Amino acid sequence: MKNYLIVYIPVFLFVNPFQALYAQSHPVNTPISRVTGVQNDTLSLQATPEKKQESYFETGVSYQSNDVYFGRKDSSALPYIIPVLSYYHKSGIYISASINYLSSADASRVDLVTVEGGYIFHTGNYDGQVNISKFIYNSQSTNVSSEIQASAGYQNGYDFGVIKSFLNLSLDFGPQIDYSASFGLEHEFSIWHDKGEFTPGICANAGTQNFYNNYYKNNRYSNNRKGKSTGNAGETIVGSVVNPSNFKMLDYEASIPFTYNIQKLAIHFTPTYAIPVNPSLIDVNTKQSNGNSSTKTVTEHLTNSFYMSVGLSFKFG
Repeated sequence: MKNYLIVYIPVFLFVNPFQALYAQSHPVNTPISRVTGVQNDTLSLQATPEKKQESYFETGVSYQSNDVYFGRKDSSALPYIIPVLSYYHKSGIYISASINYLSSADASRVDLVTVEGGYIFHTGNYDGQVNISKFIYNSQSTNVSSEIQASAGYQNGYDFGVIKSFLNLSLDFGPQIDYSASFGLEHEFSIWHDKGEFTPGICANAGTQNFYNNYYKNNRYSNNRKGKSTGNAGETIVGSVVNPSNFKMLDYEASIPFTYNIQKLAIHFTPTYAIPVNPSLIDVNTKQSNGNSSTKTVTEHLTNSFYMSVGLSFKFG
């Protein structure tokens, strides 16, 4: 599967250029944005906002088996329970708030609070979304994106009928600014008299890695992760990514978002497979309690990730 994706994803993207990602195909009227560090039951791109006819509220909850951001992840799995409440105005303006509650064998806490606002539009076969998000991470969070404080994004897609292409652009604001682009292809299929729909999609994500550099500096080698010692007592280890401001390909992703609608209730399930590429060089500085220090440069070890999200949403108002 790995070889298949690596060979064919770039080919598909070249033959039918651009157009989006936290996306794939979203449930009806769900925004196509991707919350930083969170796979809101969509892959990270591609959604087709429905033409607005009336204003409404939507609430839901989902379970995400692990948090993977552009193919990067913490050394420990971060399973999240994510309740969300959103309001969509018929004009296309929306606002949404969500909580990522970490529930693992090592820790239970609110790891992230996200507030997002934006505008969704649709004209002909073209749809898009602009959004601004604010992220409030727990100070103990070991999420690889935990140093990102806010983001601004533009997602857009064009449906050619046989295939839909998409392009998402994002600016992430933290100690330094990161910029990223996600692009790929998808196609929606309807089943069970249009009550069910699934949208196989592939995408490629590229960007800078200042967020990852801050993760290595502040979290990766912390002596007190999740309340447990890492065995580094008496020494301080700090890592830093070499040239984190370089823009490069970060990962390829494939997902099959599935939604089943029962009147105003929707059931969502999204399996995702991520293949990270271009491992970073990491400068690791170790300082002993006696004052001695040493520095070595290592190449990070990347592994493919399979994770999934499952949840429910209900529209009212």
